[in-house]
Amino acid sequence: MASIFDRLNSEIDQIGDRVRTVFESSKLHLDRSRLIGLRSKAAYKLGMLVYKKERGAEINQGELDALFAQLDDISAKIATIDRELDEVQGETISVDEHPAPPAETAEAEVSKPASTTV
Repeated sequence: MASIFDRLNSEIDQIGDRVRTVFESSKLHLDRSRLIGLRSKAAYKLGMLVYKKERGAEINQGELDALFAQLDDISAKIATIDRELDEVQGETISVDEHPAPPAETAEAEVSKPASTTV
């Protein structure tokens, strides 16, 4: 009888761990989405300033530098959240991974359509 309660208790603990993981992952995804929105707005402003500069308009260099700094900061925060998501999900993806070796080439089998006689 005690083993049934032990098993039930361990199952409840596993469910709790899964719920906690899903909650943490959802929170990180929301934060990441918010940062991507901020990055898009900053990139748009930066693009408009560069456009104006290229067209000969006077721009404030301090504003341009501030946008570059803001984009760098947001990109660093997104990278941090991506690492945290990998930890929460238990997946590690490395850019250093080598692709699979190329497969050997093979000849395709050619089939002739059946002739129909009327």
